[in-house]
Amino acid sequence: MKKKANKKPRDFFTFERKMEMLGIILIAIAAILAISIITYRSEDFAIIQSLDLRTLLDFGQGPALRIQNGLGPLGAYMSHFFVQVLFGYFSLVLVFVVMLYGWNILRHKDLKVIHLKSLYAVFAMILAASIMGWLHNEFELVSVDWAGSSGLAIAYILRALTGQYGPVIILGSLSIIAVILLTNRDIQSAIENLKEMRDGFVSLFRRRRDAGQGVDGARSGRSDTKSRDAREEDDDFDSPGRGRGGERPEEVELLTEEDKRKRWERLVLSSRQKEEERRRREQLETAEGRPPRAVLEKEKEDDKTGAARDGLDPAGDEGIDGDRDPKSGDSDMDITVYRGTPEEEAGKRKLESERAKKVEKPLIKYKFPTLDLLDKPPNEGNEVNYEEINRNKMVILDKLNRHGIEITGIEAIVGPTVTLYELQPAPDVKISRIESYANDLKMAMATKGLRIIAPIPGKSAVGIEVPNKNPEIVYIRSLINTRKFAETKMALPVAFGRTIENEVFMVDLAKLPHLLMAGATGSGKTVGINTIITCLLYKCHPDDLKFVMIDPKKIELSLFRNIQNHYLATLPNASEPIITDTSEVLQTLNSVCKEMDNRYEMLKMAQVRDIVSYNVKYKSDVLEADLGHRYMPYIVVVIDELADLMLTAGKQIEEPIARIAQLARAVGIHLVVATQRPSVNVITGTIKANFPSRVAYRVASKIDSRTILDTMGADQLVGRGDMLYNGGGINMIRLQNAFVSTEEVERINAYIGQQTGYPHPYYLPEVEDENGQTGMLDKSERDERFEEAAKVVVLHQQGSVSLLQRKMKLGYNRAGRLIDQLYTAGIVGPYQGSTAREVLVEDEEQLQELLRELDE
Repeated sequence: MKKKANKKPRDFFTFERKMEMLGIILIAIAAILAISIITYRSEDFAIIQSLDLRTLLDFGQGPALRIQNGLGPLGAYMSHFFVQVLFGYFSLVLVFVVMLYGWNILRHKDLKVIHLKSLYAVFAMILAASIMGWLHNEFELVSVDWAGSSGLAIAYILRALTGQYGPVIILGSLSIIAVILLTNRDIQSAIENLKEMRDGFVSLFRRRRDAGQGVDGARSGRSDTKSRDAREEDDDFDSPGRGRGGERPEEVELLTEEDKRKRWERLVLSSRQKEEERRRREQLETAEGRPPRAVLEKEKEDDKTGAARDGLDPAGDEGIDGDRDPKSGDSDMDITVYRGTPEEEAGKRKLESERAKKVEKPLIKYKFPTLDLLDKPPNEGNEVNYEEINRNKMVILDKLNRHGIEITGIEAIVGPTVTLYELQPAPDVKISRIESYANDLKMAMATKGLRIIAPIPGKSAVGIEVPNKNPEIVYIRSLINTRKFAETKMALPVAFGRTIENEVFMVDLAKLPHLLMAGATGSGKTVGINTIITCLLYKCHPDDLKFVMIDPKKIELSLFRNIQNHYLATLPNASEPIITDTSEVLQTLNSVCKEMDNRYEMLKMAQVRDIVSYNVKYKSDVLEADLGHRYMPYIVVVIDELADLMLTAGKQIEEPIARIAQLARAVGIHLVVATQRPSVNVITGTIKANFPSRVAYRVASKIDSRTILDTMGADQLVGRGDMLYNGGGINMIRLQNAFVSTEEVERINAYIGQQTGYPHPYYLPEVEDENGQTGMLDKSERDERFEEAAKVVVLHQQGSVSLLQRKMKLGYNRAGRLIDQLYTAGIVGPYQGSTAREVLVEDEEQLQELLRELDE
């Protein structure tokens, strides 16, 4: 019974209830302050000063009864402080802020959302009180109660420092800034919105007026060109869903993921575009010596009634529509424009909290890189260029119509680099016909990088990707600062960039499990490698991730030298942390293979199937460290230029790469291999078979595209990060790679490098050289239990690490080093995979003789 009685208070005073109580208290305080300020009377404070404790507590009589404040003496004193000492009646803003915080705490809402708004509100309060103080000091237009002593003081200081006109300029400018901050609208957009509203009302008035004139003219037998245009436009206004049988101007709609824009906004936009297009068409026809379209239409209408015109034959008219197919009305087809909305931002605190959740008992004190190290995007994205979309739409439809290809519908999806035009062909149109006119479309649109997707996977449509004239740069910060990246559960998350739908595209390198990249010089391949590394540095703790960096070009990955004691893995005797010497590459890759085999041995001992299960078991203290068990970090091997390695080492390099690609996924070792020259002698069949996930930037030819992607398309990319991703399936995804500048990489590495890391990089196991030996073993380098280990191996005639672990009670790492030393001394044979090494010494007598020779 006592235990139950003690448990109830603990359950009652939970953290959530404490927060609710705090919220209620703050709301109550705000209500008290609000009532006291609203019922403030200036004469109340003089009464308070005349009161002592006895008269204050003399209920029912005395001077206290004359206090008019709604909260009595306490309210009079508080209101005097807020109104007279602080910022006058504008001090109610402080009360509002306190109430807002109380309400959010009561509802368990995130407080960081209101921090900035509260700061803006306090700024506006101080500014308003200062303006009231200036009006009081200069003109005595307002009471002191509106400014308070603080507002009067600020106004007086401004007047003393800046003269008569200085306060007007300063306070006026700050007022405009306050309005911008509080409304979250910039001046330029507000002006443009006002102009659009004005143009919309003017255009609507003109259409109604011209439509009325057109009706009167038709009754009297007269036809006016303006009234005809007005009737056409008015038909659009009244029936926006009209079919494509008749001629009508273009209508552009902008759809977002949340909702459509208001109808009047689309009509204003459509009306303005129609008017501009009509004026441009008439100017062009006048310059070419032809009558404007409106005149031709008027004459054609008169011809239909029998009124012949001199010099103009309706049947043989070569005007603007005379030489077109009757289906050319498709060029006036409606087009729906889609622009995906950006991902929700995470914020600094959200990113930090999510990263902290993954770290348990870190071995070093480490701070993740902050968002401040990355450049802020100069803008949130380019505006949709409706004129460009309309022009491309008309060219596409006109070109296909001239070849007899009927299109029943069209949509445009605007991406960072390209716009995808989705065409719905008529039922009797063969898709292969549209593909055959790819070169004609390129010539007609005068653009490079046009690509046809026939059909679009999962849709009954044909896609035409057309590069934008003003491509958008996707900054790495805009990807990392998203909730999608911050809250991901991926082990090795990589945010490559944005899709055509403007979505953040992320992959888990641990599940790929390896990545093959190719691209010509300047196509963005090196930036893509930096994107991968940057994403991993922002998400993975040094305890959980190590890099093996191989850079034959010696300059691309050299920026990551500063993080060698945090994130890099090397051989103990490596000359430098970034492998740039091609003679050391083979030894490093063989060392990675040996690390892979060692990890499989530990997984076998732990009776688990992958690195995740092993690490969970290790953290739960089920595995004994004395037997060599240790925490396994992921290892990402980055090779920046495979072509150079294949030229220098050939098949010797191909063998360890293929072996790692085939086996290393379960033990957390993953490859990222890049090359400038994706030829068949570089990306061999063995390598391709083990790299299902591939990334292609712009390449030089269709052959290179087929080599990397097994299909064409990479030769049609526009470069500068424009890429195709194939995750091992049939469908390819076109992305705009995120941009990471050299300065950003330097800042990230400097931030990590200045922190205290591990004593040395993560050491990979040593392997024998090309001649089958690791070199002569110096006596000073021998383990102190070297001779004991030699006797155990010779006695049991079995050269294995597990034998030394069991017989000598050693850990796995030390037992492995002893086996390597015994091999160097000639006591055991070379490594033979999962089987034990051969013992070369037959008995203990022969061993003693060999040991004496080694000592000499």
